[in-house]
Amino acid sequence: MELTYLILLNLAIIYVPIYIWVWRSPKAKKYGLVKYGPTVMIKTKYGTKLMERWSKNRKFWRFFGILSIGTSLFLMAFIVFIIAVGVTNLSKSLASPGVGIEYALAIPGLNPLLPFWYAILGLIVAMVVHELGHGFQTRANDMKVDSTGVLYGVVPLGAFVEPNEEDIKKSTRRVKLDMYSAGVTMNIVTAAVAFFLFAVLMLGSASSGYGDSTGVYGITKDSPALAAGIPSGAIIISVNGEEYSYQNDYTVTYSWEPGDPVKVVYLTQDGESEAEMRWGLFIERISPNTPADKILEEKTFILSIEIEGVKTPIYGYSEFMSFMRTTSPGDEAVLVCMTADGTEFNKSLTLGNNGGIGYFGIVTSTSGMNFITPNIMLEKGRNPIYGTTSLPGVATSALAYVAGPFNGFSPLPENVHWWYDVPMEGIFWILISVLYWIFWLNIMLGVTNAIPAYPFDGGFIFQGSLSSLLQRLGFKNAEKRDELTTRITSYLSMIMIFLLVLTITAVVL
Repeated sequence: MELTYLILLNLAIIYVPIYIWVWRSPKAKKYGLVKYGPTVMIKTKYGTKLMERWSKNRKFWRFFGILSIGTSLFLMAFIVFIIAVGVTNLSKSLASPGVGIEYALAIPGLNPLLPFWYAILGLIVAMVVHELGHGFQTRANDMKVDSTGVLYGVVPLGAFVEPNEEDIKKSTRRVKLDMYSAGVTMNIVTAAVAFFLFAVLMLGSASSGYGDSTGVYGITKDSPALAAGIPSGAIIISVNGEEYSYQNDYTVTYSWEPGDPVKVVYLTQDGESEAEMRWGLFIERISPNTPADKILEEKTFILSIEIEGVKTPIYGYSEFMSFMRTTSPGDEAVLVCMTADGTEFNKSLTLGNNGGIGYFGIVTSTSGMNFITPNIMLEKGRNPIYGTTSLPGVATSALAYVAGPFNGFSPLPENVHWWYDVPMEGIFWILISVLYWIFWLNIMLGVTNAIPAYPFDGGFIFQGSLSSLLQRLGFKNAEKRDELTTRITSYLSMIMIFLLVLTITAVVL
């Protein structure tokens, strides 16, 4: 059994007797333990005095309420769009290998994305500021806070602030919207502050003596580079005695040919080293139901591509991407390929359509190496929209930046830190990591809570916003309007939760 499943099973076994005791024992309430559906609420009074003190400026919190509602509705539309994209790509997700259930669990120590101590700190900050947002708005609108605490069910599921139920019933729709949306916006504000500190102030002071050199930020398993012993984080100095520059020019040529065995000189923190390997465009993976499916082979090289009688040698990934931008959907391509042992063979295929340019449907690298320059790496770490020139590009780049941990970026991979000159090096990178994970986990918690479904904040925000819209459209009967909006939100909740679970399941399993 996988370690993740084993740990979860043990946690579940431990949780069952705790839950039964809380359910049946009258002593549980004395310790602040209350059954809440399949979970246990651990109730306290922590933070209530802080909420009382910081909620006195009513004008500020009214403004913050307006900002919060707008922010939450924007994030709600964004997460619905993401889920819709996930559903439309469901067949591709199901056909691809799953990343594992551990990636769906925001549990430091189980989720490989989350470094234990940084993630623990980031989660605490994210949950605390989220619930403080609810608490501040609750007190700013003269409602009592009965308790604060943690929701526990096999694993900690989150923190909570519990407003007085009678006060909520008496409050206006605007007050409820202010309260429910405050947590989401507090997360986004906290993320923005953390981003400013690590990206603008700290990374803004970093520089690299390797500037525009070719850096290796990732190595693919079962690749020539891995077999040759080239480590992730290396700086490529030369290939067969010639300087190799990371570039996007497919017309570049060298004295050696794609697929040739070459001598690579590279630099690490420990000094200069050499390796021998076969150099070329390496096919790591072929996507199902694409032009390359069942025609090309994984773990082989593409040496050249011929279209309309013009044959172009392909030295690596950047040259390949540059060349593909000159192609069109429907082009007939003749490829010269090579196996790992040096056997050449030809393949022909018709290019597919990828936004108006041709595509194969393959994931490639340069002999298993992912290249970047230290300067570009630094710019990408401190600028989420680096290199974008259009509005759709801004959205795509920002989303890719937040998805950085899936590719080892937080915001820069640890193995490339030596590329940069920074003040107080040890402390610098620790602070960067702390701030980055505070940023990332606040973004995740804020966006997740904007889902228009119960029990997320977004469900209550959607219901209140829908009620306001119906009233403006002439639906004056408050009782019937509330009944209708509750029913619609309940149906939407079931649909959204189903689609979310379906999408996550397709990705992780």
